[in-house]
Amino acid sequence: MNVLSRVGEVALGIIGSILNAIFLIIVTLAVMGVSSADSAEIQMYFEEQMIITDPTMTSEDMLMFNDIVSVGLNIFGIVGWVFVGTLLISLILSIVGVFKVSKNKSPKTAGVLFIFAAMLSGIILLAPILFYIAAIMCFARKTTDHHLEETFYNNDRQQTDQSHQPL
Repeated sequence: MNVLSRVGEVALGIIGSILNAIFLIIVTLAVMGVSSADSAEIQMYFEEQMIITDPTMTSEDMLMFNDIVSVGLNIFGIVGWVFVGTLLISLILSIVGVFKVSKNKSPKTAGVLFIFAAMLSGIILLAPILFYIAAIMCFARKTTDHHLEETFYNNDRQQTDQSHQPL
């Protein structure tokens, strides 16, 4: 009886999940850092840098620049938390996909989970590439049907085996 091993899919899923978790931690720390930063202090720092770079800036230019920095920090905080949420969902889907494929119960479902995990985790990263490869492997590799390999269930094989037996 030949049992199909899914070690490749499991390994790619685990490596992708670990990379996804590392990226999730980095993005979470970055978003927390920007969200907890004092915007007045950041604006003063940028004002000092702008005065050094361009001493002809007026007070209206500084106010407009401060507004842009304030809005930019707020947008980064909101988009950052949304990205953290999608990375967390991606990590959960990839872990569920690894468990599904490791039991060899439903590799097609695991392939779909890997595809969704890859779409949610980003485009340019290594983790989505690994998830896509694991998903392709889940779809391409056929599961063995134990009934076809066992001679008890295969009448054609029984007949050929009986015809070759010595009398």
